[in-house]
Amino acid sequence: MKKVHLYEIDFMRGFIMLGVLSVHTMSAYDSQLKDWTQAFLVMSAVHSSMHVMRMAFMFITGLVLFITNYRRPFQTIAFWKKRLFFTLIPYVFWNVVYLLFRSATHSIEFHGSLLSFFKVLILSFIHGDQFYIYYVLVIFQLYIIFPLMLYGLRKFQKYHLQIFFWSVYIQLGMTAFIKFGIPHLDTSHWPYLLSHYGVFVLTYQCYFMAGGIVACHYEKITEFIDEHAWFLTSVFGVSLVLMWVHYYFNRIILNEDDKRAQSVHQPVFLPYALLVVALVLFLGRIWAKRRTEKKWQPFSRFVQVASQISFGMYLVQPFPLYVLNVVIMPHLVKNPFVFYGSLPFSILFVYFSSMLIAYVFYKTPALSYCIGRKSRLPVQAKAVQIPGKQQI
Repeated sequence: MKKVHLYEIDFMRGFIMLGVLSVHTMSAYDSQLKDWTQAFLVMSAVHSSMHVMRMAFMFITGLVLFITNYRRPFQTIAFWKKRLFFTLIPYVFWNVVYLLFRSATHSIEFHGSLLSFFKVLILSFIHGDQFYIYYVLVIFQLYIIFPLMLYGLRKFQKYHLQIFFWSVYIQLGMTAFIKFGIPHLDTSHWPYLLSHYGVFVLTYQCYFMAGGIVACHYEKITEFIDEHAWFLTSVFGVSLVLMWVHYYFNRIILNEDDKRAQSVHQPVFLPYALLVVALVLFLGRIWAKRRTEKKWQPFSRFVQVASQISFGMYLVQPFPLYVLNVVIMPHLVKNPFVFYGSLPFSILFVYFSSMLIAYVFYKTPALSYCIGRKSRLPVQAKAVQIPGKQQI
């Protein structure tokens, strides 16, 4: 089957990455405020509602995988060779870079011991706990089980709706257990992926499955979203306010700390995340219809670049965030007006700095593999023979 490029997915990649980096930038601002102050609670409530971008990231990963493979010949070994290769290189490279960076900034000490470095490195490979690289570990697991997921959706094509609802039930039950059950249990002897559920692929199973089912019925589902976009937008407005209320409910009624109150592993995040994803997809389709118009050309080129290097932006973000925290933030906290007013500019700083670094990797042969992209080796121009002229 001929491969069709869905330009709205390019838009979704860039938009979702903006959301992810916005969340991490806001974390830097949250850390400068004192807990239980009015400013802290307001910013954290808004911050908590933005964490949905992690789920959107998982959704679009599943969507792209299934759109690429569902209606095309599939070979498991070939899939694993390609996908695991382009995942393993960034995972190894950035774990090493992150540890060297942490050593240089004195957030971790190896005392000049190469053996100590390799011990920590091996643990980092296993745990995926350096900065935000847990996502790569989750995707690595997804690639391993993807052939089984693909087989299941192909085999039970008539039961996709039932599969989706069962996936929702399991996700709601799992997040309810994580929120209300696990805090009261001793998980010290549990297997690592179960006790650290944030790096376990099954923790996000519904988002991957939802992406897959949307890919299988793409035209029908996107038509439904287009027809009901205004209704979905209205529901989103109400849902956003309810998410803020939910944060206050967690803090005041359930007496949870800020980290638990903002956690994405709560039942309420599932319907909210699917709603946000639907609206981002709708925005992407609006742009896709206008992308070739002259006035949209600059933005369209920007979207194309942002889409191509979005994974790279995710991987390099710790460095702009470090600059923000260590170099810029001390100057911002001196004045409340400057501090709050600078937030949008800080988000743009982190976003475009990450884009610039990732773009350099993307355009550099060999280094492009470190952000999951094939190396673009320079091609030597072939000599052209013009009749009656010397070869040029």
